Amino acid sequence: MPQEFYFEKCSTHPGQLIKFYCSECKKEACKKCKDNGHVNCRDIAHLPTLASDIQKSDELINFNKNMDQLSKDIKDTEKLLNAKSEVIKKQEENATDACIEHSNKLIATYKQQHQDLIDEFDKKMEETIARLKKERLELLQKVSEKERQFEEKVRKAETNIKEEVVKTNTNFKKLKFEHLNLVGNLKALTVDLEQAQKLGQNCELLIKLKLVKQMCKQIQVTTGQIQHSYIQQYKLLVSDIPPKVKSLENQKRFFSFDKVHASGVERRLTFIFDINHEFDCITSLLVLSEHTLLASDYDRCSLVIFSLEKSNAKYIKEIRFKTQPCGMTKVSDHKVAVTFPNKEKIRLITFSEEIKVLDTTEIPGHGFCFGIAHSNNYLVVSYYKSFTGSIKILNMLGKIVKSFNKDDNDQNLFPIPDFLTVSPDNTMIYVSDWSSNTVTCLTFDGKVKAIYKDDQLKRPQQLAVDEYESVYVCGCHSNNVHQLSHDLTKVKILLDNSHGILRPTSIAYCRKHKRLFVRMDYSSKIKVFNVSLE
Repeated sequence: MPQEFYFEKCSTHPGQLIKFYCSECKKEACKKCKDNGHVNCRDIAHLPTLASDIQKSDELINFNKNMDQLSKDIKDTEKLLNAKSEVIKKQEENATDACIEHSNKLIATYKQQHQDLIDEFDKKMEETIARLKKERLELLQKVSEKERQFEEKVRKAETNIKEEVVKTNTNFKKLKFEHLNLVGNLKALTVDLEQAQKLGQNCELLIKLKLVKQMCKQIQVTTGQIQHSYIQQYKLLVSDIPPKVKSLENQKRFFSFDKVHASGVERRLTFIFDINHEFDCITSLLVLSEHTLLASDYDRCSLVIFSLEKSNAKYIKEIRFKTQPCGMTKVSDHKVAVTFPNKEKIRLITFSEEIKVLDTTEIPGHGFCFGIAHSNNYLVVSYYKSFTGSIKILNMLGKIVKSFNKDDNDQNLFPIPDFLTVSPDNTMIYVSDWSSNTVTCLTFDGKVKAIYKDDQLKRPQQLAVDEYESVYVCGCHSNNVHQLSHDLTKVKILLDNSHGILRPTSIAYCRKHKRLFVRMDYSSKIKVFNVSLE
């Protein structure tokens, strides 16, 4: 006979004791529940029998071992929550203070303008004092009512904009509340679980253990969401204060609230370390994985492989070819596509987990192919010859699917389109042109959406895009790296001489660790930076 008993009664059948546990439904059951509600369940067991060995089970032992790590993760997450909450609170306070300050200025200006009218009227009172006293009283009443209406109008606009400010980052606030609620419930359940374990209440312990494990999974989900959550940035713009009363009365909008796209938020870079190497003509960089960086060396006809560690990196291997490689793109976790323009070929190279070449497939390049990017199982390739460039989209067998080289006005799009990349959502192509000193954004149908040209960007080369759609482009002859928004609006010059940047040509971004790799001409170093939002 079983030696364990569970004296909780069924909520559906109060006269029945809970005697069973269904592993498929993850629910306890009485005899009637078992017979009626779990007819098709194959994994339903007698609860005391199932719980008899719970104290020595691997499930309980492993759970106890993992609780310390989960507690540490919870504490770290709470710190992150507090930090992000402080940023949001500060934003709200600043926006609220700005609203109040501008509202007061509007009202004060409006009142002052009316006071000027009153003062001017007072000067005429000496000539017609009797008549003007009555008129002045009427004017005061009229002005007072207008001021009341105007103040009500401004305060309403102020209230509306405050509500918009508070609604911003609502999702993060909800996530914060959900996470804190889960953590609170977990703490309470953990106490119950420990109590049941101490008292030897194995059935109670089994039930609580199942609940705690489910809640732990939910906390891990919210923890990941918090770590990758984006705090919406915004700008609060106030209207100009016109000099005339009538203009103020007719003004319909006193505030504007503009959300800033994540790609337009300024990035902050922190230098981590240099990757030292002995390769003179690295053409492009590619992050193959969080542990591997590839570089194409044009002069040495090779691919160079670097191993990336937490605090440094080192050269580990060189793969030689008979002709010069140029552009590279990641096709899958262990597969890359490399252009060989002088041979008018593209090679698909598959690596093992130890970064050994397992397979190489050659497909047609259809001309002097240079830059390359992978998108939705297609290859986007840039070409140029005699200062006439084009973009072609190939399937993975090398067949041309689309080709475009002219804009809507039938003008050539690019003289020398060296490098290109695609947006994270695979809707846009970004192309740098060495000759025209431009970066062009276009759709996969060849429609130009935006062109970036700046006096501080000269001879642009390789580009990179982060997960928030910010575009990074090397300015080789301007000795800098520009950060652009998704629509090619200039955000800032991210790197320049003050960061040790001289003739940058190659750039790559690691989304896993949020790192930027920058290689420069005539330098034996690849600089590595941490990237964070301002």
